[in-house]
Amino acid sequence: MKKRIIAITQRLAIQESYKERREILACDWGEFFKKRNILPIPLSYAIPLSEYAPILNGVILSGGNDLSLFSDESSSLIRDNYEKEVIEFCSSCAIPLLGVCRGAQMIAHYFNSILFKTDGHMREHSIMWSDGGYDRVNSYHHYKISYLGDELESQAISKDGGIEAFSHKALPIFGMMWHLEREKEMTNSTSRVFKKFLENIK
Repeated sequence: MKKRIIAITQRLAIQESYKERREILACDWGEFFKKRNILPIPLSYAIPLSEYAPILNGVILSGGNDLSLFSDESSSLIRDNYEKEVIEFCSSCAIPLLGVCRGAQMIAHYFNSILFKTDGHMREHSIMWSDGGYDRVNSYHHYKISYLGDELESQAISKDGGIEAFSHKALPIFGMMWHLEREKEMTNSTSRVFKKFLENIK
């Protein structure tokens, strides 16, 4: 089977001992992609997505770093600006896009959603799907999506009303607030979102 090629954004972190900014991707992602016959391409913030586009099947915005909306760190702004360009490019070319945790927040923010600081989302908790089903997901975020912009629709919510999964009404764009790469085996909740993302990959 031919491998799907999926680009993924990386966390930005300052390595104090070397006084340099580094692009970092958790090792969990490599294991996740290997199990699913996916070849990942970690994106560098110095290179526009358009230069990778001819070989890509899809894009993932990964977790890590708060949005610049909530942080004064320069890394947050650098990442926001780059991921905004990624969202714009994927939208214009209908390239499947999946946001994970921070990535979902970035997509939601781009499409005029409202986010708030929250408590109780640093542990496993239950979510309710729009069709009435329930699942449990991991959770590692301090900010929740409270209201979605008009172009997005909710797929799942938490008990406190936070949006846990969503999709774009017209484009192959999806978001999930939990970390699929940290699961030992793909859960039902992850499968419901990730399979929709894969189904849109040509």
